[in-house]
Amino acid sequence: MQAYLIDIFDSSNAAQELINIGVSNSGRMIMGDKLKFIVIKLKNINSTALNILKQEALSIGAELANHKDVITGKIAESDSILFGTPVQLRIIVKKIKTQEFGLKELSKDLESILAAIGNKDPKILKTNKGDIVFNGKTYIMGILNVTPDSFSDGGDYFDKDAAIKRGFELEREGADIIDIGGESTRPGSLKVDEQVEIDRVCPVIEKLSKTINLPISIDTRKPGVAAEALKTGASIINDVSGLGYDKERMAGVLAATGAPYILMHSRGKSPEDMQRDLKAYDDIFYDILTYFNEKIEYLEERGYGRNNIIIDPGFGFAKSIDDNYNILSDITSFKSLGLPLLCGVSRKSFINAVTGKNRNDVLSGNVAVASYMKLKKVDIVRVHDVKQTALAFAALDKITELS
Repeated sequence: MQAYLIDIFDSSNAAQELINIGVSNSGRMIMGDKLKFIVIKLKNINSTALNILKQEALSIGAELANHKDVITGKIAESDSILFGTPVQLRIIVKKIKTQEFGLKELSKDLESILAAIGNKDPKILKTNKGDIVFNGKTYIMGILNVTPDSFSDGGDYFDKDAAIKRGFELEREGADIIDIGGESTRPGSLKVDEQVEIDRVCPVIEKLSKTINLPISIDTRKPGVAAEALKTGASIINDVSGLGYDKERMAGVLAATGAPYILMHSRGKSPEDMQRDLKAYDDIFYDILTYFNEKIEYLEERGYGRNNIIIDPGFGFAKSIDDNYNILSDITSFKSLGLPLLCGVSRKSFINAVTGKNRNDVLSGNVAVASYMKLKKVDIVRVHDVKQTALAFAALDKITELS
């Protein structure tokens, strides 16, 4: 992979204004792409290729920002930033498809990105509670930790009856999905025995799956737990290890069941050591996207379709405070893969670093970040405070409706 989105500047208000002034349907189709501006970062590109690409971009009114020494040939390769309208970028792709110096290969990445952001057909995931249709809505995933030691609510719902009661509450408060976990993933937490984890979550999943009308995801890194949870009523696997715990067995469960899979970036670390000896990322978006690509390719080789995958950049997992805010600032980059995007930031320490640990202040910070992600068209947000998030989303929906 040699390219990824930096951001998409897409003015829905401007598109609405075309309707307001009476522009025809055909006119809106023609002009709609001219209201968009796409910025794509290119990685490790041959300098000769960049000089050619620069001329192609300029010839049609697009632009390519290069290192100052690309034109002189003093450096062999460089990163670069390509920007223009979708129409301009499609023309560039067509022009470089047959060219040398790596441009032919780069055209495939660019073509894939343009296809991903231009695709109007919604992604659909099948669950035992109906389809999840990703058509612009931001779904709320409510967190239910059946653990004695999770970082935020450990012990609150460790009792089976308390956990089931909380599941009913999450449905009433506005959750679209319930995510049930039986092993804490807070930094420094220790691994839980597989059977212990099964005994914690499966009775809760079984009861809730029979009585609520929401899909349930099982929050686990263990293939054995995932398989048992699916048997008792869960329909989504949420793997914080991103295939890092037991890649082969988890891929086997996925291939056998076809269950939707949330692939999280954890940088190959486990909860026990995820915040120790952190190394700086060279390019955090490129690193995470490359990680996703490698895992997705592996699953495809094992017979599991990429259209069942949801990606999660893994806030708080093997990342510094600045890393987390960096990811937030350009979360759109993960749309490069054309897959649904989930973000779990709820009650994470990087928010506390700004708001402090007062519960009301933390809640304000969490709702603010979740609202920001909705505005950025993140597909699923994973939260503890479902009611407050749902109310904030309702207000945002009203603003969007009237704009």
